[in-house]
Amino acid sequence: MIAVLTGCSSAHDDDVERVAGAFRAALASGDAATACDRLSDSVRDELQQSSGSTCEAAIMDTGVSRDGRVEQLSVSGTAAQVRYDDDTIFLAEFPDGWKIIGAGCQSQADKPYDCELEG
Repeated sequence: MIAVLTGCSSAHDDDVERVAGAFRAALASGDAATACDRLSDSVRDELQQSSGSTCEAAIMDTGVSRDGRVEQLSVSGTAAQVRYDDDTIFLAEFPDGWKIIGAGCQSQADKPYDCELEG
């Protein structure tokens, strides 16, 4: 489960929104390889382990939303959250750029987010 991110926006907003948007666009177009490239290594590893398959074979079967509009974007240091009208994506900044650490996340009352993909 992922905790809620709070904080001020930073100069990374465009990069964060671009990575999250590219991930959802890849899912919508059936481009599993690009969608998997946007995931952190730990999320990709968890998906492969839980599915018993490659990321590319398993990611299209997840319940992660493929469309929707951005309602809120928050960046705090090396952590970010993009809240869409139908789910939330969490990202972290790695040496090679922003990667998704949680996707298909739904908030729960008084609890951390519950995510389709996390690692």
